[in-house]
Amino acid sequence: MLSTLFGRLGGFAAVLVFLLGAPAVAASLSTALDHPSAIGLSTRFLQEPHGRLQLADAMAAHEAGKFTPGKSPVLNFGIGARPVWIHFAVDNPDAAPVQKRLSIEIAWLDRIEVYVRHRGETVAAHRLGDTLAFAQRPVASRYFVLDQAFGVGVSDVFVRVETPDPMVVPIYLLNPEASRARQMEQEFSYGIVYGFLLALLAYNAILYLSLRSTRYLYYALYLAMFVAMNAAYTGHGFAWLWPDSLVWQQWSNPVLMFLYGVSGLVFATRFLDLRVFFPRARKAVIAFCVAFGVLLAAAFLLDSQKAALLAIFTFAFLFTFIMLALGAISVHAGQKPAKYFLIAAFAAMVGAVLTTLSTWGFIPHNSWTFRAVEIGMLLDATLLALALGYQFRVGQEERLRAERLAQLDPLTGLNNRRAFYDKTSPLWSQAIRHRHETSVMLLDIDRFKQINDAHGHAHGDEVLKATAQILRQSIRQGDVLARWGGEEFIVFLPETARTEAVALAERLRAAIADMRVAGDTAVTASFGIAQHESRHLTLDALIASADECLYQAKQQGRNRVAGCLAGECFVL
Repeated sequence: MLSTLFGRLGGFAAVLVFLLGAPAVAASLSTALDHPSAIGLSTRFLQEPHGRLQLADAMAAHEAGKFTPGKSPVLNFGIGARPVWIHFAVDNPDAAPVQKRLSIEIAWLDRIEVYVRHRGETVAAHRLGDTLAFAQRPVASRYFVLDQAFGVGVSDVFVRVETPDPMVVPIYLLNPEASRARQMEQEFSYGIVYGFLLALLAYNAILYLSLRSTRYLYYALYLAMFVAMNAAYTGHGFAWLWPDSLVWQQWSNPVLMFLYGVSGLVFATRFLDLRVFFPRARKAVIAFCVAFGVLLAAAFLLDSQKAALLAIFTFAFLFTFIMLALGAISVHAGQKPAKYFLIAAFAAMVGAVLTTLSTWGFIPHNSWTFRAVEIGMLLDATLLALALGYQFRVGQEERLRAERLAQLDPLTGLNNRRAFYDKTSPLWSQAIRHRHETSVMLLDIDRFKQINDAHGHAHGDEVLKATAQILRQSIRQGDVLARWGGEEFIVFLPETARTEAVALAERLRAAIADMRVAGDTAVTASFGIAQHESRHLTLDALIASADECLYQAKQQGRNRVAGCLAGECFVL
């Protein structure tokens, strides 16, 4: 009995030891099923501990149970990770080989080796990666894609990945048709992103060429650098622009990320007028860009992609917070367009942080987290375009306000001499062309110097403003009233004969004579009227005739109206 019991216990212990020591086998991926998600949970992986492992070494390690189960659909090992071997099994339950498309949907892995073993033999070996020209890829895709026929039964797939870049390995196993449809859907979405940003870029470039404002130039460069950077790390650049430039493909990501950040800070410096409002912040921004530029150059000279990527990802992370800080201090300083900038910087920051964290492996890697930077950039570009539009509108309003102020007399609010000529020039041309009756009225406040001497200049200013108010209330809408200089005013009267102008002048003279300023100061004015005649070749000639009549009104005792007829002045 005891011997039987101990024999059974020994057998159970042997089985337990075998089960604990044997490698856990991940579920095989059936070729009869669709696998629309990344297959990381169906994989096991091993990072090379010291030197390079060959396929036989990786197979032995897998048999010994040294591979670790994948813990997420997308495997992520971070920046500068040691080379990794990934294993998964594919089960073909059919009676004939089945064609599948294996895709690693990331664009920056340097070296990829794929081995397919079936019934104890290596039936396929593929080499992919950025170190090979684009034309050498088995499938023309910005990702690393190959077609593989899986034989009947279970096949083992071993994938070795080596890169100094962030080692993100999203592996998909799909039917070729489903893979092509998936890629088409992705390219369509990128077409929307690039089309929107390139349209904004072209629009702002045209604005720069027409308005010569560097804000629009720097914004266009900022958009261009984002498109270039995005094209580099999504693989579109290698597929479309530099398919044979292997060195540039290795360095395009850090270089274009740096140029994107610099262009954004240059735009922020100009848009927020840091030179004027925050000169110290501007110097700090310049120092920040120079420091990381030196680090990038040193990494390039040392041929250390890992150092370059660590420096540039740090630069990109800090860049988003610097943009946010610049927007915040500008809003605090009262710059209204900075509100748009601050919201745009926040949207871009959230997108960039999510993409960076997913790339570094701190949060799950999926389409939303990886492409968050593009969503953030679309919001950023839209809000900055609104900010530029708002800034342009404010600038236009300020210019119009300045032009209006330049044409107004600051004391009375009437047109000044410059505005008078601007407004009467077309009216004068029309009167000459159509031979319309046109008159000019000049008036001068009598003994104005004595008023200033007796009551002071402030009182004299009140007299001028009160006179201007009477004139403003009495003239027609189409007449042009201006302060001609000192205590003298002028009225251009289109479609008005001499008799009508004299009658108006008489009414104005009486109204001014009845006026009292500050309760007791009586004021009178003298008027000179001239109607356009053939001898008046210019408006200045007509004004000169009115001025002669004004002089005669003054000579005849003031507080009078004098008119001109056939070159002679008469006083009413």
